[in-house]
Amino acid sequence: MNRQQLEYFLAVAEHGSLGHAAVAAGVSQPSLSQALGTLEKEMGAALVRRVRRGAVLTPAGRAFVPHARLLLRELRRTGEVTGGPAGELDLVTTPVLAVDPCAPLLGRFRGLHPEVRVRVQVTDRDAEVPGMLADGRAEVGLAYLPLDTDGIVVRPLAEHEIMAVFPPDEPPPPDPLPVRWLAGRETVGVTGHSRQRALVGDHLAAQGVRLRVTVEVAHREMVVPLVLAGAGMSFLAGKAARWAAGQGARVRRLDPPLRQRYGLAYVPGRLSPAARALAGLAVAPDDGGRVGGGSFAG
Repeated sequence: MNRQQLEYFLAVAEHGSLGHAAVAAGVSQPSLSQALGTLEKEMGAALVRRVRRGAVLTPAGRAFVPHARLLLRELRRTGEVTGGPAGELDLVTTPVLAVDPCAPLLGRFRGLHPEVRVRVQVTDRDAEVPGMLADGRAEVGLAYLPLDTDGIVVRPLAEHEIMAVFPPDEPPPPDPLPVRWLAGRETVGVTGHSRQRALVGDHLAAQGVRLRVTVEVAHREMVVPLVLAGAGMSFLAGKAARWAAGQGARVRRLDPPLRQRYGLAYVPGRLSPAARALAGLAVAPDDGGRVGGGSFAG
């Protein structure tokens, strides 16, 4: 069994077709089929079944996927040098956390370990992170807490404070802003059912407040421009809220305040040197963790 065979097998698992897998792997389909056949002989089991419109994994193939990912990661680590971690690092996070703290964290990490290639996967649901760690799709996760801790270690890091953001031409709202003041406000919302959206909804509902989502968008990048254009108010985590304030938006802390903790997650005993180095850099911010990035609207 070698790295190439594992890469080809996982390409088939991902693309559901020998032809598409061959294109993704940059190899001819006959070469991919031959390597896959050799792997199946070495495994003593059929891993892939050809069908009319592609290829599907056999039960043995599905069972082998997480092991193949782990084996491939180990093989890639054989390129490590004495000077420090090398190879590849797979990380999973959510859209909000991808902006902060993930981006600054990876910037620091790459400055210290330029020989490591980092791949970031983004999921809209924090609840998917433990499963992606367990089946080997990622080594490290950054997610909002709490998480299902069955089989994984979760290390709390810091928190995001979520604030209300208003168009610049509105009369200045109170600061801090009583949550009940928001009743009936027209809101810019993001499509989906993220934990942060649910958190804001629950926080407002506890004060007897419901919002009216009058503009709903699929991409969070549209939230601030829409608020600035007067389409409605929204909610942003701290760092993004401060950026919006710099663009002219009126930003207010909520009363009672709303904060959401996030942390680092991984499967014990599986961290590569690169993942351990990243985990060592992931510490709580100096300002107590009330920093943030990304947006929520709902």
